[in-house]
Order: sequence, then C-alpha cells, then structure tokens
Amino acid sequence: MRVSIRSPRSRGALLAACVVAVVGAATVVPGPAYARPSDTAGTARTAPVSATAPLSGNKVAGAVYGTTAVQRAGTAASGFRSTHQDIVASAQHADANVGTGADTGAAAPQASQLHDWWGTFPNTNSGPGGMATQSVDPNLRLSNSADVLYAPTMTPANNSCIEVVTVHTTTTPQVWAWDWCNSIAPGAEVDVDSSFLSNYTTTVNGRIAYTQKNVQTNKSTNTWTAYLYNVRTGAWDTLFTSSGTDQSGLSYGWDMFEFYSSTNPSTGNTYVCGDLAKAKETIESSNVQVDTASGWAPSGPGNSTWQPSASPNPSSYKCPKMVFHIVTNNSDWTVYDS
Repeated sequence: MRVSIRSPRSRGALLAACVVAVVGAATVVPGPAYARPSDTAGTARTAPVSATAPLSGNKVAGAVYGTTAVQRAGTAASGFRSTHQDIVASAQHADANVGTGADTGAAAPQASQLHDWWGTFPNTNSGPGGMATQSVDPNLRLSNSADVLYAPTMTPANNSCIEVVTVHTTTTPQVWAWDWCNSIAPGAEVDVDSSFLSNYTTTVNGRIAYTQKNVQTNKSTNTWTAYLYNVRTGAWDTLFTSSGTDQSGLSYGWDMFEFYSSTNPSTGNTYVCGDLAKAKETIESSNVQVDTASGWAPSGPGNSTWQPSASPNPSSYKCPKMVFHIVTNNSDWTVYDS
C-alpha cells in the first residue's frame, strides 16, 4: 500500500479525493480448504525465479480488470485508499528520514484500529523495476471483518504506476495490481483459488508462494507492467499495465508487511496478531531484487533500507510477541507472531 511523499508512514493528501468510507462490516464466508505448505503437491523450487525468464505474452489466468476488479476487491480496496489518512498528522516529523534508514518509529496506536508496516524500501533511483517471491496462504482467514492484511506488498522505486499486493481478509485471499497512475484502485485482481495455486505458486522455504515482477517498460510514457511467474510454463504472464504520472509523487519503493487491524478488547492487541498466531502463519518475502543500472541485483544495504528500522518494537504494533526477522539483508524477511 502506497505511503505518502511526506514520509514512509503516510499516503499523502493527493489521494484524499479518492478516499471512501473506512473498511466496513463484512460477512465471513468460509472458503475451500487447500493443501498446507507442508503437504502441497507442488514441487519445492530449488533456485529462485529468474527475472530474465521469457515473457509469455499471455494474461494472468483468472484475472479481472477495471470495475470488476474493484468490485471483487470489496471493502479492502476502500481501506487501502483511506488508511493513509489515519497517520498523516503523526508522520510529518519523519520527512527528513525518508530513504535514509533512520528509525522513524512506529505509528502511534489508534484508539481502536492500527495501520502499520515493516519492510525493505528500495532507495530513490535504485532502479526502475523490482521483483520478489511472496508467500500466500489460501487457507488464512482473518477473524475481524474490519481488518485487512496487505502482505507482502511491493512497488519499485522511480515512481512506479503499479503496486502488487497480497491481500488477506475474512474471505478468499487475493492478489491485486493497484493502479497508482490512473484509477487509484485495483486495476487487476485475481483470487488465490485452485487455478491460481496450480499456475502461479510453488513451495518456497516451506511456504506456498508466487513470484511477481514489476518493471518500467517505457520510460518516456512512464509505462509499468506487472507480471506473475507461471510455474507451469516457466514464463512471465502479464497481470497489468499502466502509464502516466504516479499520483503519490513518490520516488522510493518498498517490499513490506502491512496491516490495518482493530484492537481486541480482551487482549489489548490487534486481532491480526492473534490470527497469525492461531494459524501458526509466517509471512515471507524472499528473492527481493531491484533492476539496477548493472542489471538485476538482490536488494541490499547499498540500494535499500529497512523502515521504520531493522528491528522495530513489536509493542508499537500492538503485537508484543511479533517477530520481525531479517533472513538475508535486505532481500529476505519473515514476520510471525509467536
């Protein structure tokens, strides 16, 4: 989810006209049970996907676009647009630290709902492209209808038009291509169903995961294209393309864990914490790369920083047992609640 030009903790006033009501009540609809990562039929990948694998020329199977994508995204899209409003005022002091790696602290907890995040942020001018292998659990359902887990979510530096978002709510998980240059909404959406699992996921580090690549395909028109790697064909399928001006005005990027969660009055912690702990869920982003002037390279200390810090205080997330683990600096991270 995009954060604003003012700091890595807000989304910016330029999106205010697009804000609609904060995530509302939703009916919990149980989805089909899929194989867990430990018993999935897919073969574990022994080497990361190559950014230079061929392009298939095909669209992502099952993807929908435009108003249909927005409708299927539901209230989670409303929350995506509006959460920046909650933290703009408290984030202004962090302006000088954008892209520096300085610890800007976690957002102050709200009375009932908290929006917060952690991850690796590609620096401004680090390169016009990014890719990552993102975990996704087709069985994970959040318990509170107002909550959304946008994780992992990634956009490259250099004013990308697209952010590829993994979305967990009370219903079937989804993958979005969020359009930051035109609709300021999901430009494409695909459900994480049996078709998605068979075409785009495999087992990576013991977890079901898909790989996405998001690159600038025409510099003069600022055209960006997001792809998903098709594990059956060994090629990149097109998820979404968008051109124009990045409406947030940002130049840096991110690959992060992000949530918007209500507080459980019985524990004082966010519901997301309990959901991850109960499911024994680990969110992981691995093989994070940036498209540098010298070619594709792992995200590292020379081209990216950790925000809000390398080791944030979990209590600030109302998740005192949450673990933010750097597997490989800065190209592989995990988040789980112990």
